[in-house]
Amino acid sequence: MFDTSNLVPIAFLLSIAFTLVAITKVISDGRTRRRLIESQAAPELVRAIVTPAQEDLGLYSALKWGVLSGAVGLALIVVQFLPYRPDQPIVLGVILVFAAAGLIGYYLSARRLVAPTQGGGAAVR
Repeated sequence: MFDTSNLVPIAFLLSIAFTLVAITKVISDGRTRRRLIESQAAPELVRAIVTPAQEDLGLYSALKWGVLSGAVGLALIVVQFLPYRPDQPIVLGVILVFAAAGLIGYYLSARRLVAPTQGGGAAVR
């Protein structure tokens, strides 16, 4: 299903797309900073626009990949017991459904973790 003759062009196009997006983001952020400096905006406004959010992104990233890995692992276990061959498309569909459920589970748990901080209080960790 996925051999090197199909996978290499797809990986190449994806890497080109991600590179173009990254370069565009760097150029856009530079222009935004330059325009803010030229317009002599208030320092608080510049700081609010330019600095990233102060959330603990490492915690949420680890949570996301942990939940996603667990869901895909569970899907691979379930696929073992289905009466289908591994090269049939239904197997890939089952894995993708479990991955989607894992990402939805991550979204719900991350939203629950962020919700206490929205009211001005400190989140308990």
